[in-house]
Amino acid sequence: MACAGCSDQKIDAVVKKLFEPRRSPQQYMIVAVSESDPDARREAVAQVANSKDFTHDWAVKGLVAIALLESDPQTRCVAIRGLTRARDPRAAETLLKILNFRDYDPGEVRPPDDLVRGDATAGLASLSDGAVADELRPKVRETLLGRVRSDTDRHVRIAAARGLAHYRDADSVQGLIAGLRDDDFAVVHRCEQSLAELTGVTHDCDVYAWEQWFEANREDLFARAGTLPESRRPAYTNHMEQAWHDTREFLEWLFPGKKE
Repeated sequence: MACAGCSDQKIDAVVKKLFEPRRSPQQYMIVAVSESDPDARREAVAQVANSKDFTHDWAVKGLVAIALLESDPQTRCVAIRGLTRARDPRAAETLLKILNFRDYDPGEVRPPDDLVRGDATAGLASLSDGAVADELRPKVRETLLGRVRSDTDRHVRIAAARGLAHYRDADSVQGLIAGLRDDDFAVVHRCEQSLAELTGVTHDCDVYAWEQWFEANREDLFARAGTLPESRRPAYTNHMEQAWHDTREFLEWLFPGKKE
């Protein structure tokens, strides 16, 4: 009987949702900022972010407020992803505030957890490819360098290393070389890939070789930029080949000098 009751409740909920009036994106935004249930808020934010109106001024303003102050991390992340897709100038400003929350009053930006920092950093990395205003680029680069260097979450460090591939300067190169000392191979791999994308050179995750190269080429670090080395191009055409390729790279990093 208890199971039957649960089943009836689920059916009632489905029927109610099926026949309830369809909300507009503006109505969903009202739900997103007023509903007490975090699941309902998250669903409402997703409806706005996935609507054709998500780049409108009212939508961007709402997503900014939610990204900065929402208490539920998953709801906050949906707003961050929507802002990133919108590529509005306010998106980079908002993500910078989240990652540099200690510089602001708690009433302006809620301290982010690992999940929120991860999405904010990934968003900044994506926006760095043409959607960060010139005056903000130095601050974004500085923030990404800080995340690669000291963030405790591996996903944040990986995303930050990806973003630095869009900042062609000596500080970015040095920060990525330092990142090759990370204990997490996924971070090391992403730092090497970004270095290759920046410089057109690869040293297969060898931090000492990179340090020597940097000193020898300090005056012209980007002479070969624009051409990705052959060994850093995808060596696979499907997921199985990629898994095998990534495993080999990990083993070569773990046991340098070992031969097959």
